[in-house]
Amino acid sequence: MLNKKSRKKLPSSYNYYKEVKIKSDKIAIKYNITDEFNKSKLYNLILNLCNQIIYNYTYIFTNSDLFFIADYNIDLINVLDEFREDILKQKTYI
Repeated sequence: MLNKKSRKKLPSSYNYYKEVKIKSDKIAIKYNITDEFNKSKLYNLILNLCNQIIYNYTYIFTNSDLFFIADYNIDLINVLDEFREDILKQKTYI
């Protein structure tokens, strides 16, 4: 019989997706992204980038992603730095 890897549980007070949403909204303000459609687009982009690290897959940027990043002059390295702690927490507990 194979032994299942023992996984730690995240504290119930920590919600990865909620934390990403809160920080994404703050970043939207920083980049002057005010409409809900583009806030949602930013959230999904950030989530895709973070999740590729957590779940070990490759996210491929779409043309829409690249135009969005260019239109708002988004610095992805700084954005990902904002999520370093969340990425590490989530990766540890999956």
